Amino acid sequence: MPHRSLLVLLVAAIATLNVAAQGQTPAPPPLTYERVITGTWKNLHDKILMMAKDTVFPDDKLGWKPHPDSRSVLEEFRHVTFDLEFSSAQLRGEKFDFVAREKADAGKPKTRASMVSEMEAAIAISYPLVEKSPNPLLIGWIEDQAEHYGKLVSNYRAVGIVPPISRKRASQ
Repeated sequence: MPHRSLLVLLVAAIATLNVAAQGQTPAPPPLTYERVITGTWKNLHDKILMMAKDTVFPDDKLGWKPHPDSRSVLEEFRHVTFDLEFSSAQLRGEKFDFVAREKADAGKPKTRASMVSEMEAAIAISYPLVEKSPNPLLIGWIEDQAEHYGKLVSNYRAVGIVPPISRKRASQ
């Protein structure tokens, strides 16, 4: 009888462990170069887009430049968009004429809405291409876009505004 009780206890313990194991979330796939490139690309551009949409940074400051030889805040956002278009063209194996793109942009409205719309369109094209082909050339693009993000953060701070990513959430 004692052996039978022990056996019942052992079976119950194994069944409990099996039920607990089935309720666990599966481990995420292993971290690979491709996942890191894709994740970094998306995270960086999501933060820049969040800044572009951020109305805490007033529209009348979008033309502000930290120095006469630098880009304005709006020009910095537009440059990020051009870079997204350029990197997407490279991933498709196409040529991109940056000068022609800047000329085509010259007559467009210089508003937050138009800039955000173009950035969202460029991101919508870029993300699937990066997922499909997280090419090593993207490391250089990530470095370049991270420099633009850093400039934008500095621009926020220079005009006395906390960047979105650094703001305290309401729940904190």
